Amino acid sequence: MKIVELAHHGVRPCDISRQLRISHGCVSKILNRYTESGTIMPGAIGGSKPRVTTPKVVHHIRILKSRDPGMFAWEIRDRLIQDNICDRYNVPSVSSISRILRTRAPLANTSMFLHYSENIFGVFVSLIND
Repeated sequence: MKIVELAHHGVRPCDISRQLRISHGCVSKILNRYTESGTIMPGAIGGSKPRVTTPKVVHHIRILKSRDPGMFAWEIRDRLIQDNICDRYNVPSVSSISRILRTRAPLANTSMFLHYSENIFGVFVSLIND
């Protein structure tokens, strides 16, 4: 916490590393972790984080993309946090969002969904009532 306190008081990372006699890389890593997550606790080392994206999150991703087809995956990720659908700890990665958008699974709604079909002429979207 000393690193974070010093940085909060405006001390530069290179000065913190000299003062505490630790590497500049260590100071930077801790400050970046604190900035991103609000904690200095280490995460899991290696491996992948098995996460299950809930149907609610998938639905919201598809709605955002249908409202703004030009929206990038990283913008969708930011909106999921902004709209309180996810928090910074459970928001899907940009690659997961891209994968969800590529699969083109039906956009479920209470009584209707969008049906996507492809042929050699392009993509057609039709509204189907259940």
